[in-house]
Amino acid sequence: MALIKRGPFFIHPLFIFISSLVALGISLYLYISSYLEVNAKLTDFVKKSNIPLVQFQQTETWVMILILSILVSLIIIGFSMVFYYYQKLRQLYRMQQNFINGFTHELKTPVASISIFIDTLKRHSFEREKQLEYLDIMRHDTERLGDNIEQILQLGRLEEKKVEPDLRQINIRQTIEEFVHRNRHNFSELEVSFVHLDDEESIEFDRKLFDILLMNILTNAIRYNSKQVKTMEIIFQKGKRFSELFFVDNGDGIDSKDIKNIFKKFYQAGKSSKGSGVGLYMAMQIMRIHGGRISAESVGIGDGTTLKLIFKNKVS
Repeated sequence: MALIKRGPFFIHPLFIFISSLVALGISLYLYISSYLEVNAKLTDFVKKSNIPLVQFQQTETWVMILILSILVSLIIIGFSMVFYYYQKLRQLYRMQQNFINGFTHELKTPVASISIFIDTLKRHSFEREKQLEYLDIMRHDTERLGDNIEQILQLGRLEEKKVEPDLRQINIRQTIEEFVHRNRHNFSELEVSFVHLDDEESIEFDRKLFDILLMNILTNAIRYNSKQVKTMEIIFQKGKRFSELFFVDNGDGIDSKDIKNIFKKFYQAGKSSKGSGVGLYMAMQIMRIHGGRISAESVGIGDGTTLKLIFKNKVS
């Protein structure tokens, strides 16, 4: 469904903007042409009347034209700035609508699932083992619902700079393995492997925020992957001052024109509406408050994506 109803072309902002500039340009041209013509005729009249030309300096004509040109240029710049910010406002509106639609879907799915299982348990009698199976699914959906709500609340705190990270030394491989196992119902179709990541490698990070970071990265690796077998390679490189953690998936990839924008709030590559558009933005905010950075690389559509996280090493 279109977010903004399309009307006739002659009321489109772009058409109005271009028409205004053309009208302004034509008006300026006619005014200057008319002014020069009147000035030329007046000069001829002065010459024929033997009036001293000192009273009609040619310089004044060009000074007037210069001032007028500057004023018109300022008007054009003003029009352009208004049009630019109007377009940005429309883009922001579209992204906010995509966020609302995507986040609503993220909330409605677990709620609908829980509702179905509750109705099923009320209407039918099941063995205890089957009941526990259904209750386990409902618990997972409840956790998913809570995670989505907590993520948005946490995003607000991050933006308001109200989050003080609880820095602790965490083992990278162990933390990721525990996270994937704990959320296996979400990542059962993702094959996670480790490359050059020893068991003892660790970073100083807030454990809770690291889990949110992993949730957003791994969820995207599944959500934007149309391959039958979805894989994620996790690579660690330790340097003297900085360490780098790579998440390499075999997903759908990202077009080069979208790479620089995917960390913007509400931004979604292409015409996708699969998510809320805040996952990578939140990942960037989490890395920022830890003094780190996050970037993305992709050869192109269909060739997967690599997310690189850069951490500051603890000074001993």
